Amino acid sequence: MRFRDRAEAGQRLAGVLAPYRSGDVCVLGLARGGLRVAYEVARALEAPLDLWVARRLREPGGRLTLGAVTEGGGLYLDPQAARQARAPAEALQRFVHEEVDDVERQARQLRGGLTPRVRGCTALLVDDGMVTGATVAAALLALRQQGARQRVVAVGVATPRALELVRSRADAVHALGLDPALREVSDAYDAFPALTQDALRRWLTRAREARPPRAEGVAPDVAGGWWF
Repeated sequence: MRFRDRAEAGQRLAGVLAPYRSGDVCVLGLARGGLRVAYEVARALEAPLDLWVARRLREPGGRLTLGAVTEGGGLYLDPQAARQARAPAEALQRFVHEEVDDVERQARQLRGGLTPRVRGCTALLVDDGMVTGATVAAALLALRQQGARQRVVAVGVATPRALELVRSRADAVHALGLDPALREVSDAYDAFPALTQDALRRWLTRAREARPPRAEGVAPDVAGGWWF
Protein backbone atom coordinates (compact mmCIF):
# COMPACT_ATOMS: atom_id res chain seq x y z
CA MET A 1 0.00 0.00 0.00
CA ARG A 2 1.26 3.44 -0.96
CA PHE A 3 0.28 6.89 0.20
CA ARG A 4 0.61 10.22 -1.53
CA ASP A 5 1.84 11.81 1.70
CA ARG A 6 1.31 11.71 5.47
CA ALA A 7 -1.86 13.76 5.18
CA GLU A 8 -3.48 11.10 3.02
CA ALA A 9 -2.41 8.37 5.45
CA GLY A 10 -4.01 10.32 8.30
CA GLN A 11 -7.24 10.87 6.40
CA ARG A 12 -7.52 7.19 5.56
CA LEU A 13 -6.73 6.17 9.12
CA ALA A 14 -9.40 8.56 10.39
CA GLY A 15 -12.04 6.54 8.57
CA VAL A 16 -10.93 3.35 10.29
CA LEU A 17 -10.75 5.05 13.68
CA ALA A 18 -14.23 6.61 13.64
CA PRO A 19 -15.44 4.35 16.52
CA TYR A 20 -12.96 6.14 18.81
CA ARG A 21 -14.69 9.49 18.47
CA SER A 22 -15.47 10.10 22.13
CA GLY A 23 -14.74 12.42 24.99
CA ASP A 24 -11.94 10.46 26.61
CA VAL A 25 -9.71 10.07 23.54
CA CYS A 26 -6.37 11.87 23.26
CA VAL A 27 -4.58 11.63 19.90
CA LEU A 28 -0.79 11.48 20.20
CA GLY A 29 1.47 11.81 17.18
CA LEU A 30 4.73 9.92 17.59
CA ALA A 31 7.27 12.60 16.77
CA ARG A 32 8.40 13.32 14.32
CA GLY A 33 6.49 12.01 11.28
CA GLY A 34 3.56 10.66 13.22
CA LEU A 35 2.39 14.12 14.25
CA ARG A 36 1.46 15.07 10.68
CA VAL A 37 -0.59 11.87 10.34
CA ALA A 38 -2.12 12.36 13.77
CA TYR A 39 -3.21 15.91 12.89
CA GLU A 40 -5.64 14.55 10.30
CA VAL A 41 -6.90 11.88 12.71
CA ALA A 42 -7.48 14.35 15.53
CA ARG A 43 -9.29 16.77 13.24
CA ALA A 44 -11.64 14.07 11.96
CA LEU A 45 -12.33 12.68 15.44
CA GLU A 46 -12.66 16.18 16.94
CA ALA A 47 -10.15 15.11 19.57
CA PRO A 48 -7.28 16.99 21.24
CA LEU A 49 -3.86 16.48 19.65
CA ASP A 50 -0.43 16.36 21.20
CA LEU A 51 2.90 14.79 20.34
CA TRP A 52 4.86 12.01 22.00
CA VAL A 53 8.60 12.29 21.49
CA ALA A 54 10.60 9.14 20.77
CA ARG A 55 14.16 8.39 19.76
CA ARG A 56 15.91 5.30 18.47
CA LEU A 57 18.84 4.12 20.56
CA ARG A 58 22.03 3.38 18.71
CA GLU A 59 25.10 1.97 20.42
CA PRO A 60 27.52 4.78 21.31
CA GLY A 61 30.18 4.99 18.64
CA GLY A 62 28.53 2.26 16.56
CA ARG A 63 25.68 1.59 14.14
CA LEU A 64 23.87 -1.10 16.12
CA THR A 65 20.27 -0.12 16.95
CA LEU A 66 19.58 -1.12 20.54
CA GLY A 67 15.94 -0.09 20.80
CA ALA A 68 14.18 3.18 21.62
CA VAL A 69 13.32 5.63 24.39
CA THR A 70 10.43 8.07 24.71
CA GLU A 71 9.29 10.81 27.01
CA GLY A 72 7.37 9.67 30.05
CA GLY A 73 9.94 6.98 30.84
CA GLY A 74 9.37 4.73 27.83
CA LEU A 75 12.15 2.26 27.05
CA TYR A 76 12.44 -0.74 24.78
CA LEU A 77 15.71 -2.64 24.41
CA ASP A 78 16.02 -5.36 21.81
CA PRO A 79 17.33 -8.37 23.75
CA GLN A 80 19.48 -9.64 20.88
CA ALA A 81 20.95 -6.21 20.15
CA ALA A 82 21.71 -5.64 23.83
CA ARG A 83 23.70 -8.89 23.92
CA GLN A 84 25.67 -7.81 20.85
CA ALA A 85 26.54 -4.39 22.27
CA ARG A 86 30.25 -3.87 22.87
CA ALA A 87 29.78 -1.28 25.61
CA PRO A 88 29.92 -2.51 29.23
CA ALA A 89 26.55 -2.84 30.96
CA GLU A 90 27.15 0.11 33.29
CA ALA A 91 28.19 2.39 30.44
CA LEU A 92 25.17 1.31 28.44
CA GLN A 93 22.88 2.05 31.37
CA ARG A 94 24.32 5.55 31.75
CA PHE A 95 23.89 6.15 28.04
CA VAL A 96 20.23 5.12 28.16
CA HIS A 97 19.52 7.41 31.12
CA GLU A 98 21.20 10.32 29.33
CA GLU A 99 19.10 9.69 26.22
CA VAL A 100 15.89 9.57 28.29
CA ASP A 101 16.75 12.89 29.94
CA ASP A 102 17.53 14.47 26.57
CA VAL A 103 14.25 13.26 25.06
CA GLU A 104 12.36 14.78 28.00
CA ARG A 105 14.08 18.13 27.40
CA GLN A 106 13.33 17.99 23.70
CA ALA A 107 9.67 17.20 24.38
CA ARG A 108 9.29 20.18 26.71
CA GLN A 109 10.92 22.48 24.15
CA LEU A 110 8.69 21.28 21.32
CA ARG A 111 5.48 21.35 23.32
CA GLY A 112 6.20 24.38 25.41
CA GLY A 113 5.11 22.49 28.49
CA LEU A 114 5.08 19.19 30.34
CA THR A 115 4.10 15.74 29.10
CA PRO A 116 0.32 15.67 28.47
CA ARG A 117 -1.87 14.05 31.09
CA VAL A 118 -3.22 10.74 29.78
CA ARG A 119 -4.35 9.08 33.02
CA GLY A 120 -7.79 7.55 32.57
CA CYS A 121 -7.88 8.40 28.85
CA THR A 122 -7.83 6.34 25.70
CA ALA A 123 -4.45 7.22 24.18
CA LEU A 124 -4.53 6.90 20.41
CA LEU A 125 -0.87 6.65 19.39
CA VAL A 126 -0.40 7.48 15.70
CA ASP A 127 2.66 7.04 13.50
CA ASP A 128 3.35 7.09 9.78
CA GLY A 129 4.64 3.52 9.88
CA MET A 130 6.47 0.79 11.79
CA VAL A 131 9.43 -1.21 10.56
CA THR A 132 10.83 -2.62 13.81
CA GLY A 133 8.15 -1.33 16.19
CA ALA A 134 10.76 -0.29 18.77
CA THR A 135 9.67 3.33 19.19
CA VAL A 136 6.01 2.36 19.43
CA ALA A 137 6.80 -0.35 21.98
CA ALA A 138 8.70 2.16 24.11
CA ALA A 139 5.86 4.69 23.87
CA LEU A 140 3.29 2.08 24.89
CA LEU A 141 5.27 1.33 28.04
CA ALA A 142 5.36 5.04 28.87
CA LEU A 143 1.62 5.40 28.32
CA ARG A 144 0.95 2.45 30.59
CA GLN A 145 3.15 3.98 33.28
CA GLN A 146 1.32 7.29 32.83
CA GLY A 147 -2.01 5.58 33.54
CA ALA A 148 -3.74 5.57 30.14
CA ARG A 149 -7.00 3.62 30.33
CA GLN A 150 -6.47 2.13 26.88
CA ARG A 151 -3.52 2.27 24.50
CA VAL A 152 -4.40 2.07 20.82
CA VAL A 153 -1.86 2.13 17.98
CA ALA A 154 -2.72 3.40 14.49
CA VAL A 155 -0.19 3.45 11.63
CA GLY A 156 -0.22 3.79 7.90
CA VAL A 157 1.93 0.75 7.18
CA ALA A 158 3.77 -1.88 9.20
CA THR A 159 5.85 -5.00 8.87
CA PRO A 160 4.55 -8.25 10.37
CA ARG A 161 7.49 -8.36 12.80
CA ALA A 162 6.64 -4.87 14.08
CA LEU A 163 3.04 -5.91 14.67
CA GLU A 164 4.25 -9.01 16.48
CA LEU A 165 6.26 -6.81 18.83
CA VAL A 166 3.59 -4.24 19.65
CA ARG A 167 0.34 -6.20 19.60
CA SER A 168 0.88 -7.77 23.03
CA ARG A 169 1.67 -4.31 24.44
CA ALA A 170 -1.39 -2.48 23.08
CA ASP A 171 -5.12 -2.86 23.54
CA ALA A 172 -5.57 -2.63 19.77
CA VAL A 173 -3.43 -2.04 16.70
CA HIS A 174 -4.70 -0.65 13.39
CA ALA A 175 -2.48 -0.71 10.29
CA LEU A 176 -3.79 0.23 6.87
CA GLY A 177 -1.21 -1.94 5.13
CA LEU A 178 1.24 -4.75 5.84
CA ASP A 179 4.51 -5.03 3.94
CA PRO A 180 7.00 -7.76 4.92
CA ALA A 181 9.61 -6.23 2.60
CA LEU A 182 9.38 -2.71 4.06
CA ARG A 183 12.85 -1.45 4.98
CA GLU A 184 12.12 2.25 5.50
CA VAL A 185 8.76 3.87 6.23
CA SER A 186 9.48 6.39 3.46
CA ASP A 187 9.27 3.54 0.93
CA ALA A 188 5.47 3.56 1.35
CA TYR A 189 5.10 7.30 0.59
CA ASP A 190 5.44 9.32 -2.61
CA ALA A 191 6.25 12.47 -0.62
CA PHE A 192 7.99 12.06 2.72
CA PRO A 193 9.56 15.40 3.75
CA ALA A 194 11.56 15.67 6.96
CA LEU A 195 9.70 17.54 9.69
CA THR A 196 11.71 20.20 11.49
CA GLN A 197 11.07 21.31 15.05
CA ASP A 198 9.47 24.47 13.71
CA ALA A 199 7.12 22.39 11.55
CA LEU A 200 6.11 20.27 14.54
CA ARG A 201 5.36 23.39 16.57
CA ARG A 202 3.25 24.78 13.70
CA TRP A 203 1.09 21.66 13.51
CA LEU A 204 0.60 21.68 17.27
CA THR A 205 -0.35 25.35 17.17
CA ARG A 206 -2.86 24.78 14.37
CA ALA A 207 -4.48 21.96 16.34
CA ARG A 208 -4.69 24.01 19.52
CA GLU A 209 -6.12 27.04 17.76
CA ALA A 210 -8.87 24.91 16.25
CA ARG A 211 -9.90 23.79 19.77
CA PRO A 212 -12.52 21.24 18.65
CA PRO A 213 -15.41 20.57 21.05
CA ARG A 214 -14.91 17.31 22.88
CA ALA A 215 -17.49 14.66 22.09
CA GLU A 216 -19.26 13.06 25.01
CA GLY A 217 -18.91 9.46 26.05
CA VAL A 218 -16.17 6.90 26.45
CA ALA A 219 -14.24 5.12 23.72
CA PRO A 220 -15.25 1.49 23.16
CA ASP A 221 -13.51 -1.15 25.23
CA VAL A 222 -11.05 -2.78 22.86
CA ALA A 223 -9.53 -5.34 25.20
CA GLY A 224 -8.01 -8.05 23.06
CA GLY A 225 -7.53 -5.73 20.09
CA TRP A 226 -7.91 -6.24 16.40
CA TRP A 227 -5.60 -5.84 13.44
CA PHE A 228 -6.01 -4.81 9.81
